[in-house]
Amino acid sequence: MDYLFDTNHASKILEGNESLSLRVDALKNSGSRFSISVSVLGELFFAVYASKRKEKNLLQLKGFLEDVILWEYDVIAAEEFGKIQAEQKAKGKPIPSIDAQIAAVARIHNLTVLSTDQHFRLLDGLNVEDWLQIP
Repeated sequence: MDYLFDTNHASKILEGNESLSLRVDALKNSGSRFSISVSVLGELFFAVYASKRKEKNLLQLKGFLEDVILWEYDVIAAEEFGKIQAEQKAKGKPIPSIDAQIAAVARIHNLTVLSTDQHFRLLDGLNVEDWLQIP
């Protein structure tokens, strides 16, 4: 299975969340692939440059990028974004634009989104899991 980290899950990996890291490593060893979208990368860069330890956090982020696939936000993703936003408007349940961009990348590449954000679950045709939720 292939996964797309939302910012909340990617941030926890960067913070060194042991249980999440162990789960990811185990699944990588069994063939699963993990990725982020350029939209998530932008949010991660924002967190780095807003932090007090910019240099350390930037090195950590660059190391993280070596271990994940980076999905571009291209014309196909932009069209899917438009579909998602129109679907959600018709339902009366809009979601934040950046999350619609993340969802668009996940839908076109058939990726499972790893996120604590519940609004991803409102979208049709999107698999979502929360690995940070306490059972």
